[in-house]
Amino acid sequence: MARKYRYEEFTWPEIREAVAGRRVAVLPVGTIEQHGPHLPLLTDVITATEMSRRAVEQIAEEAVLLPSVQYAFNEHHLDFPGTIAVQGPTFINYITDIGQSLAHHGFKKILLVNGHGRNVPFLDIAARNITNHSDAICAMVSWWSLVPKLLLNELRESEYPGGMAHGCELETSVLLYLCGQLVQMDKAEKDMPVKKSEYFYWDLQAPSPVFFQEFFSRYSRTGTTGDPTKATAEKGRRFTEAVIENLIKVIRELRAREIAPRRDHH
Repeated sequence: MARKYRYEEFTWPEIREAVAGRRVAVLPVGTIEQHGPHLPLLTDVITATEMSRRAVEQIAEEAVLLPSVQYAFNEHHLDFPGTIAVQGPTFINYITDIGQSLAHHGFKKILLVNGHGRNVPFLDIAARNITNHSDAICAMVSWWSLVPKLLLNELRESEYPGGMAHGCELETSVLLYLCGQLVQMDKAEKDMPVKKSEYFYWDLQAPSPVFFQEFFSRYSRTGTTGDPTKATAEKGRRFTEAVIENLIKVIRELRAREIAPRRDHH
Protein backbone atom coordinates (compact mmCIF):
# COMPACT_ATOMS: atom_id res chain seq x y z
CA MET A 1 0.00 0.00 0.00
CA ALA A 2 1.32 3.44 -0.98
CA ARG A 3 2.34 5.68 1.89
CA LYS A 4 -0.26 8.36 2.68
CA TYR A 5 1.04 11.87 2.09
CA ARG A 6 -1.96 14.22 1.79
CA TYR A 7 -2.28 16.04 5.12
CA GLU A 8 -6.08 16.37 4.99
CA GLU A 9 -6.50 12.60 4.61
CA PHE A 10 -4.64 11.80 7.84
CA THR A 11 -6.29 11.00 11.15
CA TRP A 12 -4.92 12.77 14.21
CA PRO A 13 -2.93 9.71 15.38
CA GLU A 14 -1.42 9.54 11.88
CA ILE A 15 -0.37 13.19 12.10
CA ARG A 16 1.37 12.34 15.37
CA GLU A 17 3.19 9.51 13.56
CA ALA A 18 4.18 11.86 10.72
CA VAL A 19 5.69 14.24 13.26
CA ALA A 20 7.54 11.38 14.92
CA GLY A 21 8.87 10.42 11.48
CA ARG A 22 10.36 13.91 11.06
CA ARG A 23 8.41 14.49 7.86
CA VAL A 24 8.60 17.95 6.28
CA ALA A 25 5.30 19.84 5.98
CA VAL A 26 5.01 21.21 2.42
CA LEU A 27 2.51 24.02 1.81
CA PRO A 28 1.83 25.11 -1.81
CA VAL A 29 0.77 28.75 -2.15
CA GLY A 30 -0.67 30.30 -5.31
CA THR A 31 -3.29 32.91 -6.09
CA ILE A 32 -6.47 33.40 -8.09
CA GLU A 33 -5.76 36.02 -10.73
CA GLN A 34 -5.95 36.76 -14.42
CA HIS A 35 -3.26 35.23 -16.62
CA GLY A 36 -4.17 36.69 -19.97
CA PRO A 37 -6.90 35.45 -22.33
CA HIS A 38 -5.36 31.99 -22.74
CA LEU A 39 -4.65 30.70 -19.18
CA PRO A 40 -7.04 29.99 -16.28
CA LEU A 41 -7.30 32.08 -13.12
CA LEU A 42 -6.01 29.05 -11.20
CA THR A 43 -2.63 28.98 -12.98
CA ASP A 44 -0.43 29.81 -9.97
CA VAL A 45 -2.30 27.35 -7.76
CA ILE A 46 -1.97 24.58 -10.33
CA THR A 47 1.78 25.01 -10.77
CA ALA A 48 2.67 25.25 -7.06
CA THR A 49 0.30 22.45 -6.09
CA GLU A 50 1.09 19.95 -8.80
CA MET A 51 4.84 20.37 -8.58
CA SER A 52 4.66 19.98 -4.79
CA ARG A 53 2.36 16.97 -5.08
CA ARG A 54 4.57 15.14 -7.55
CA ALA A 55 7.65 15.81 -5.43
CA VAL A 56 6.08 14.73 -2.12
CA GLU A 57 4.51 11.66 -3.70
CA GLN A 58 7.99 10.41 -4.60
CA ILE A 59 9.31 10.83 -1.04
CA ALA A 60 6.19 10.21 1.02
CA GLU A 61 8.27 8.75 3.85
CA GLU A 62 9.90 12.16 4.27
CA ALA A 63 7.17 14.75 3.70
CA VAL A 64 3.46 15.55 3.87
CA LEU A 65 1.51 17.76 1.45
CA LEU A 66 -0.89 20.33 2.87
CA PRO A 67 -3.99 21.66 1.07
CA SER A 68 -2.99 24.63 -1.07
CA VAL A 69 -3.53 28.27 -0.21
CA GLN A 70 -5.42 29.72 -3.17
CA TYR A 71 -5.81 33.41 -2.34
CA ALA A 72 -3.02 35.97 -1.99
CA PHE A 73 -1.91 39.57 -2.53
CA ASN A 74 -2.44 40.78 -6.11
CA GLU A 75 -4.17 44.17 -6.19
CA HIS A 76 -2.11 45.08 -9.26
CA HIS A 77 -4.23 42.67 -11.36
CA LEU A 78 -7.64 44.02 -10.32
CA ASP A 79 -8.20 45.96 -13.56
CA PHE A 80 -8.71 42.60 -15.27
CA PRO A 81 -11.84 40.61 -14.33
CA GLY A 82 -11.49 37.53 -12.13
CA THR A 83 -8.66 38.43 -9.76
CA ILE A 84 -9.31 37.89 -6.03
CA ALA A 85 -7.07 40.18 -3.96
CA VAL A 86 -6.19 39.75 -0.28
CA GLN A 87 -4.53 42.53 1.71
CA GLY A 88 -0.85 41.99 2.50
CA PRO A 89 -1.13 41.88 6.32
CA THR A 90 -4.08 39.48 6.10
CA PHE A 91 -2.13 37.17 3.83
CA ILE A 92 1.00 37.25 6.00
CA ASN A 93 -1.01 36.54 9.15
CA TYR A 94 -2.91 33.70 7.48
CA ILE A 95 0.25 31.89 6.34
CA THR A 96 1.89 32.54 9.71
CA ASP A 97 -1.09 31.00 11.51
CA ILE A 98 -0.94 27.88 9.35
CA GLY A 99 2.77 27.47 10.04
CA GLN A 100 2.43 28.07 13.76
CA SER A 101 -0.36 25.49 13.91
CA LEU A 102 1.95 22.96 12.26
CA ALA A 103 4.70 23.86 14.72
CA HIS A 104 2.26 23.50 17.62
CA HIS A 105 1.58 19.91 16.51
CA GLY A 106 5.31 19.18 16.45
CA PHE A 107 6.39 19.65 12.83
CA LYS A 108 9.92 21.06 12.93
CA LYS A 109 10.49 21.68 9.20
CA ILE A 110 8.02 23.61 7.03
CA LEU A 111 8.44 24.51 3.36
CA LEU A 112 6.31 27.07 1.50
CA VAL A 113 6.27 26.35 -2.25
CA ASN A 114 5.29 29.50 -4.11
CA GLY A 115 3.56 29.84 -7.46
CA HIS A 116 2.91 33.61 -7.63
CA GLY A 117 5.68 36.17 -8.16
CA ARG A 118 4.27 38.88 -5.93
CA ASN A 119 3.84 36.44 -3.05
CA VAL A 120 7.59 36.49 -2.49
CA PRO A 121 8.00 39.36 0.03
CA PHE A 122 4.91 38.32 1.96
CA LEU A 123 5.87 34.65 2.18
CA ASP A 124 9.39 35.64 3.20
CA ILE A 125 7.95 37.57 6.15
CA ALA A 126 5.56 34.74 7.04
CA ALA A 127 8.40 32.20 6.96
CA ARG A 128 10.47 34.43 9.24
CA ASN A 129 7.51 34.86 11.60
CA ILE A 130 7.07 31.09 11.87
CA THR A 131 10.78 30.53 12.42
CA ASN A 132 11.15 33.35 14.94
CA HIS A 133 8.08 32.55 17.01
CA SER A 134 7.97 28.75 17.13
CA ASP A 135 10.23 25.74 17.60
CA ALA A 136 10.10 25.04 13.85
CA ILE A 137 12.10 26.43 10.95
CA CYS A 138 10.26 27.53 7.82
CA ALA A 139 11.66 28.20 4.35
CA MET A 140 10.12 29.45 1.10
CA VAL A 141 10.95 28.63 -2.51
CA SER A 142 9.37 29.80 -5.78
CA TRP A 143 9.15 26.94 -8.28
CA TRP A 144 10.67 28.88 -11.20
CA SER A 145 13.83 29.51 -9.18
CA LEU A 146 14.42 25.74 -9.32
CA VAL A 147 14.53 25.60 -13.13
CA PRO A 148 18.21 25.02 -14.03
CA LYS A 149 19.79 27.92 -15.90
CA LEU A 150 21.27 25.57 -18.47
CA LEU A 151 17.80 24.22 -19.26
CA LEU A 152 16.40 27.73 -19.61
CA ASN A 153 19.22 28.66 -21.95
CA GLU A 154 18.55 25.53 -24.00
CA LEU A 155 14.77 25.79 -24.29
CA ARG A 156 13.99 29.49 -24.13
CA GLU A 157 12.95 31.12 -27.41
CA SER A 158 11.36 34.33 -26.10
CA GLU A 159 13.48 37.43 -25.80
CA TYR A 160 15.16 38.51 -22.57
CA PRO A 161 14.18 40.39 -20.56
CA GLY A 162 10.42 40.15 -20.51
CA GLY A 163 9.61 37.04 -22.51
CA MET A 164 9.12 35.00 -19.35
CA ALA A 165 7.15 37.12 -16.91
CA HIS A 166 3.40 36.43 -16.56
CA GLY A 167 1.24 34.07 -18.61
CA CYS A 168 4.44 33.74 -20.59
CA GLU A 169 6.51 31.13 -22.44
CA LEU A 170 7.45 29.44 -19.15
CA GLU A 171 4.08 29.43 -17.38
CA THR A 172 2.15 28.54 -20.53
CA SER A 173 4.52 25.65 -21.32
CA VAL A 174 4.10 24.24 -17.82
CA LEU A 175 0.30 24.57 -18.00
CA LEU A 176 0.25 22.88 -21.42
CA TYR A 177 2.04 19.94 -19.83
CA LEU A 178 0.16 19.77 -16.52
CA CYS A 179 -3.38 20.45 -17.77
CA GLY A 180 -3.39 21.31 -21.43
CA GLN A 181 -7.18 21.17 -21.60
CA LEU A 182 -7.32 24.47 -19.69
CA VAL A 183 -5.03 26.33 -22.10
CA GLN A 184 -6.49 28.23 -25.06
CA MET A 185 -3.45 28.61 -27.29
CA ASP A 186 -5.49 30.17 -30.10
CA LYS A 187 -5.90 33.21 -27.80
CA ALA A 188 -2.26 33.44 -26.73
CA GLU A 189 -0.38 36.48 -28.01
CA LYS A 190 2.88 38.23 -27.36
CA ASP A 191 2.48 41.26 -25.10
CA MET A 192 5.67 43.06 -24.13
CA PRO A 193 6.58 46.72 -23.56
CA VAL A 194 7.74 48.44 -26.73
CA LYS A 195 10.14 50.66 -24.84
CA LYS A 196 12.99 48.74 -23.21
CA SER A 197 14.26 49.59 -19.74
CA GLU A 198 17.60 48.84 -18.14
CA TYR A 199 16.24 48.47 -14.61
CA PHE A 200 12.43 48.31 -14.74
CA TYR A 201 11.46 44.98 -16.25
CA TRP A 202 9.97 41.63 -15.26
CA ASP A 203 11.42 38.22 -16.08
CA LEU A 204 11.25 34.94 -14.17
CA GLN A 205 14.65 33.78 -15.41
CA ALA A 206 16.53 36.74 -13.95
CA PRO A 207 14.50 39.51 -12.29
CA SER A 208 15.34 43.19 -12.43
CA PRO A 209 17.54 44.43 -9.56
CA VAL A 210 14.86 47.05 -8.85
CA PHE A 211 11.79 45.96 -6.87
CA PHE A 212 8.76 47.66 -8.42
CA GLN A 213 5.19 46.76 -9.37
CA GLU A 214 2.49 49.03 -10.75
CA PHE A 215 -0.98 48.17 -12.01
CA PHE A 216 -0.77 45.65 -14.84
CA SER A 217 -3.21 47.55 -17.03
CA ARG A 218 -0.71 50.40 -17.34
CA TYR A 219 1.65 48.32 -19.46
CA SER A 220 -0.20 45.20 -20.59
CA ARG A 221 -3.07 45.08 -23.13
CA THR A 222 -3.94 41.45 -22.54
CA GLY A 223 -2.97 40.75 -18.92
CA THR A 224 0.02 38.80 -20.26
CA THR A 225 3.62 39.93 -19.94
CA GLY A 226 5.86 37.92 -22.21
CA ASP A 227 5.55 35.66 -25.23
CA PRO A 228 3.30 32.63 -24.67
CA THR A 229 3.29 31.87 -28.39
CA LYS A 230 6.69 30.21 -27.89
CA ALA A 231 5.26 27.72 -25.36
CA THR A 232 5.04 23.96 -25.94
CA ALA A 233 3.97 21.02 -23.79
CA GLU A 234 7.37 19.38 -24.32
CA LYS A 235 9.13 22.41 -22.89
CA GLY A 236 6.66 22.27 -20.01
CA ARG A 237 7.48 18.63 -19.35
CA ARG A 238 11.18 19.30 -19.17
CA PHE A 239 10.77 22.40 -17.00
CA THR A 240 8.41 20.59 -14.63
CA GLU A 241 10.51 17.45 -14.26
CA ALA A 242 13.60 19.55 -13.50
CA VAL A 243 11.73 21.56 -10.87
CA ILE A 244 10.41 18.41 -9.18
CA GLU A 245 13.87 16.88 -9.08
CA ASN A 246 15.29 19.99 -7.43
CA LEU A 247 12.32 20.42 -5.11
CA ILE A 248 12.94 16.94 -3.73
CA LYS A 249 16.52 17.98 -3.01
CA VAL A 250 15.29 21.11 -1.21
CA ILE A 251 12.88 19.08 0.94
CA ARG A 252 15.57 16.58 1.85
CA GLU A 253 18.12 19.25 2.68
CA LEU A 254 15.61 21.07 4.88
CA ARG A 255 14.71 17.80 6.60
CA ALA A 256 18.36 17.09 7.35
CA ARG A 257 19.12 20.60 8.57
CA GLU A 258 20.07 20.84 12.25
CA ILE A 259 18.09 23.24 14.42
CA ALA A 260 20.91 24.39 16.66
CA PRO A 261 20.26 25.90 20.11
CA ARG A 262 20.19 29.68 20.34
CA ARG A 263 22.90 31.43 22.35
CA ASP A 264 22.17 34.70 24.11
CA HIS A 265 25.39 36.75 24.05
CA HIS A 266 24.20 39.61 26.23
